[in-house]
Amino acid sequence: MWERVVEVTAIFPGDTQVYLAQIGPPAPSLAEMSILSIEERTRAGVFELPFLRSRFVWRRVLLRTVIAARLGCRPDEVDLRSSSMGRPFVAGAEVDFSMSHSRDVALITVTSGCGRIGVDVEAVLPIPDQEQIAEVAFTTQERRELRRYDLSSEAFYRIWTCKEACLKAIGTGFQLDPRAVEIGIMDLAAPTVRRAPGSSRLSLMCFEPTNGYTAALALQPEE
Repeated sequence: MWERVVEVTAIFPGDTQVYLAQIGPPAPSLAEMSILSIEERTRAGVFELPFLRSRFVWRRVLLRTVIAARLGCRPDEVDLRSSSMGRPFVAGAEVDFSMSHSRDVALITVTSGCGRIGVDVEAVLPIPDQEQIAEVAFTTQERRELRRYDLSSEAFYRIWTCKEACLKAIGTGFQLDPRAVEIGIMDLAAPTVRRAPGSSRLSLMCFEPTNGYTAALALQPEE
């Protein structure tokens, strides 16, 4: 399975590791499927389209593989659970992780003792309804700065990935109105967190995990 995973080379905070995973075809084997929990196999069966089911299975298999390597156990021994807000965690382990996917690519990040982490990855493609999405997901200031860049896809994805990474690190995901987090992109290469509920210490890092994709990592330090 490790042939599908490569560690991203960059300077991440603390002992944070980020892995780029390929979740495209071929479909997982029965042996790989056996790594999943009964609940995960049930969730996989909900997908009617085979390629979506395959992507889901690969995400969970590779996530378990990466976390198991950090914990020194077997992938099927990783006790994955979710909080009341839907944030995944490993029961009984001093490790935090986040995962995101776009098309046939997934990012998995794992850390210990640095706080809560969030990651988002997106394929940089034109979005026909970009302005409409910005109207409901971006703050007034974010839309103003987006227009400074002539509504470029690069600027849009910078705000979007940073915002989603922050929401994951906070622990709510999109159960919280995304406009509750405000991202500043006066410098596209170094975005900032202008506002976030319950925290002024969120840090951001943007990077390109592979050609045609952009990603953001957010870290909420331990209090």
